[in-house]
Amino acid sequence: MQLKSGIKIYSQNLDDILKINSGTIHHSHQSPNEIIFKDLKFIQKYEPEAHLPKRDWRSPNKEEIKLINGENQNKKDYNSVFTGEIPLKIQNIFDELDLHSAHSEVDLLEKFRNNSDSVGKLNSELNDFLENISLVPFRFMSLATNYPNSEIVSLDKRKLPANYTVEDLQYIGIHKDSSEKMTLHSAHKCGNRLTINLGQQSRYLLFMNLSMIQAYNMIKEKIDVKENNVNNKNITSFFLKLFPDYPMLRVEQKPYHYYIAPTDNCFHDGSTLGNTSLDIVITYLGKFVI
Repeated sequence: MQLKSGIKIYSQNLDDILKINSGTIHHSHQSPNEIIFKDLKFIQKYEPEAHLPKRDWRSPNKEEIKLINGENQNKKDYNSVFTGEIPLKIQNIFDELDLHSAHSEVDLLEKFRNNSDSVGKLNSELNDFLENISLVPFRFMSLATNYPNSEIVSLDKRKLPANYTVEDLQYIGIHKDSSEKMTLHSAHKCGNRLTINLGQQSRYLLFMNLSMIQAYNMIKEKIDVKENNVNNKNITSFFLKLFPDYPMLRVEQKPYHYYIAPTDNCFHDGSTLGNTSLDIVITYLGKFVI
């Protein structure tokens, strides 16, 4: 299936960081991925409806680049993905925290608790940086880790039992973010997220360049959306089943680089496939536009 014009990417080096594939596949139809980290070794498990990106990544052709590449045309928080590098001053403060020696999320949080001076400087510099690019007051969302060599990284930890182990982990698959009051027709009003890679290796943003309204209209051409009650909660499942051949994009996010994406308004996930070191990310919510 051919790529459509939709969400654009604004990046100074798009040709170097972008790959495209031939769509998605139900997790049961693709060999499961193995995660190895320190003393852990386990096969990724997925939620029953989870779909994954196909593994046939390639460089986009000239026509695809034209459809994807942003050129300051109608650049908004809900229809754009931005990439960039955080200021060197902020990178240096993160270096003071020695995050790369952390082997778990517990280790990571401990480093922040034990370095109040550096964290104070970091908060001040990050706030200045983020205030300059957000159209509304932004808020901190999370500081988190993911396993290396994870085909997709999103988990719903609320479903996990107390004292869970890696055997309990079930990854969500390609999805859209959501809140209780959100509808398909209000998803574009919910802002976007900025995620900074604090790890030692590149990680990847996986996404489809379709807004929720575009996806809804495509579904409407195939089925009766009212009869099937297509809504904000189930649109991912409907779309991925009806359009398994719609391409996904993979954007490389190098260490100390950020992406900004409208994750309420597109199908997406993250990936650390091929990595060997702990993935570390810090995320903020706002209406960021570069």
